[in-house]
Amino acid sequence: MDELDRSHYTLHSCAHCKGTGTCISGPDGASCMVCAKRNELKKGPYHGLACGTCGGLGKTDTMTYRMTHRTQPILSISLVFGSIGLILLFGFAGSPYFHEVLTFCTTLLGSVIGYYFSKNTKQS
Repeated sequence: MDELDRSHYTLHSCAHCKGTGTCISGPDGASCMVCAKRNELKKGPYHGLACGTCGGLGKTDTMTYRMTHRTQPILSISLVFGSIGLILLFGFAGSPYFHEVLTFCTTLLGSVIGYYFSKNTKQS
């Protein structure tokens, strides 16, 4: 099993719970309402709830890391479904431009699929 590359992915101490994993951000050391909602609790002051930001781990990743690693897959999925939708729309409408749309969309789909499936799993 490969080790986790520390320069690529680092966990930082959670600022919400101060690295303890237990929320004490509410009044009088109680858990805040956001963490109570994340733990699916309704009313009342609760003490000792797991932090809703880090999930009780005490460590969390940065927003930049999450955005960087979620944007590409979301964009790719939307391109794939958008292309398939365009092909179906122009195909069922009987458009004279169907062949051009089909060529464009299949090239786009080939590029997206080639990008994701051509990566090497082992990096030396």
